[in-house]
Amino acid sequence: LRVDSVLANLRRLLNSRHGVARTRTDYGIPDLTEVVHSFPEAIGQMRAAIHVAIEKYEPRLRRVNVRSVETPDDPLSLRFEITAELVSSDEHASVWFETRIDPSGEVELRA
Repeated sequence: LRVDSVLANLRRLLNSRHGVARTRTDYGIPDLTEVVHSFPEAIGQMRAAIHVAIEKYEPRLRRVNVRSVETPDDPLSLRFEITAELVSSDEHASVWFETRIDPSGEVELRA
């Protein structure tokens, strides 16, 4: 399934940190420890970084929107909803993903 392939790519992308790929130093997202000191602005910075990474490194998605989601029951994690249009030669479909960035910086992603 095409969504599964996109999901796998997004997991790799969002669990990679800037600088990990020598030829593409902007691949991935910033390390959470780089932005955590600037809360609550860090939420917007991380949201923007996720958006830029997806726009640049997942060409099968268009009209990407990343929105932060408040989680009072899990205040140490950041959550984001990603909506986009999945584009292929024969179809266009809306997709939705939920991300959770835990305090260690690991990104969980599910469709």
